[in-house]
Amino acid sequence: MVTVYIPTPFRRATAQRDRVESTAADVGAVLEDLERTYGGLKGLVRNEQGQVHAHVAIYVNGEAIDSLSGLATPLKDGDEIAIIPALAGGSASAVIVTPEERDAIRSQATEEYPHESCGVILTRGSERRLLRCRNAQNELHARDPQRYPRDARTAYYIDPKDLLRIGDLEREGFAVAVIYHSHVDAGAYFSETDRRQALAGGEPTYPAAVYVVTSVVDGQVDAMAAFRWNGVDFGRVEIPVESETKDE
Repeated sequence: MVTVYIPTPFRRATAQRDRVESTAADVGAVLEDLERTYGGLKGLVRNEQGQVHAHVAIYVNGEAIDSLSGLATPLKDGDEIAIIPALAGGSASAVIVTPEERDAIRSQATEEYPHESCGVILTRGSERRLLRCRNAQNELHARDPQRYPRDARTAYYIDPKDLLRIGDLEREGFAVAVIYHSHVDAGAYFSETDRRQALAGGEPTYPAAVYVVTSVVDGQVDAMAAFRWNGVDFGRVEIPVESETKDE
């Protein structure tokens, strides 16, 4: 028997259960087992060809299956599987970013130029925690350019180790309230790629999540903007902190 951790965005398919069990012998068989039992999971973790979506990471006992045997990774009794979407969200908050968080996001964006930066802000009650993440897009692009055609100048993928840390914090009661990343030599807008990764099965992963985009042009922050699901699409919302950053 193996235990499977179901991330918050996918729990609507498992009647809000955060852990389910399976007796399957490998990871691929576990996913088939879960999709048979919980039909709503179909399309959330894998595509129609049975491949795990690029924005979903799967771990066995804390190790990404990409570094093991992929979907053929064998399992034994007592193993723990974690399904972690590359992007997650959290509940709405009156404060999107504090001045200190804004400064940290801006600093990271300039430090990592000309690559896109990324990270999250987690909250638990009044407690806030900014988690600066590593952009693993270059490694993914080098390993599989067909599946990941962009490099870190025009895309980001939160490092699997950071995704696992996020999942661990969620299990401690934290929620990802803000997901942030930068655009290199481009505006602070919500791109079609951003929109696609913020959806799961055609629905917003978290309708109340806030996505913060920082524009860095020639190594300097040019703008910062925030976006939230408005019931139809991801619309722009004001960031209610004092800032000298341009809004446009």
